[in-house]
Amino acid sequence: MNLELTTRNVTLTPTIEKRLRRALEKLGRVLDDAAKVHVILGAEKHRFLTEILVTWRDHQFTGTAETEDIYSSVTEAIDRILRQTLKQKEKFTARRRATRKLVKTLPLESPAPEVRIIRTPRYSVKPLTPDEAAELLLKSSDHFLVFRNSETDRVAVLYKRSDGHLGLIEP
Repeated sequence: MNLELTTRNVTLTPTIEKRLRRALEKLGRVLDDAAKVHVILGAEKHRFLTEILVTWRDHQFTGTAETEDIYSSVTEAIDRILRQTLKQKEKFTARRRATRKLVKTLPLESPAPEVRIIRTPRYSVKPLTPDEAAELLLKSSDHFLVFRNSETDRVAVLYKRSDGHLGLIEP
């Protein structure tokens, strides 16, 4: 992790630098070594300002804090950066987990189950009118009836629909 320190109107004491490095170690555990950290410490009148800029992969995180104590300012800014980075890291890992689950659940190309044709007893196609065929179908327990339409002299299929009506298919 690259660390760059900038001070404005503040002298950088070893204790402040030690506290910064220790706090940034937590950040190093969350992010990998590719992260670049720029810390700006400043003082204006009676306030201390800490601004931390972190660049990681394609993301830019910013944490600023302004307090009357420089130590609390540093701690507050680090906490804000940690929250942002943890949230982004969780999004990143959640996306990776989701794609792994998706890859695991999708089966490889498996052969389609073989479709079998089951033969039924043969019966003759009788010449009937659609009304006669409807009467025959309603009397029987069959779901469809194949007949030769005597009006058009073509083969037709009469079937029972799920709504209770009858449907007629004529080619």
